[in-house]
Amino acid sequence: MEENTEARFLTDDRDKERRNELVIMQGGNGDWYVAVVPEGEGTAGRAVRICTSGGASTSVPGLAPAIANAFRSLINARNRNV
Repeated sequence: MEENTEARFLTDDRDKERRNELVIMQGGNGDWYVAVVPEGEGTAGRAVRICTSGGASTSVPGLAPAIANAFRSLINARNRNV
């Protein structure tokens, strides 16, 4: 079974010519990376890192679990639509 390390959500603004996607990625160390990019584009240099030890995990304790929940929701929705 393939491991999911990236989940994307295309904006609900379907009437826009240029649309953005929310991208959530899980790093190999368990940290989360979140970016908003134009549809289909990469995230290099555009992502925010959310640490699961130190950093955000201590300064904003609920943030990493919320991102993890959003990631799982996107993956579950994608798997239902396959």
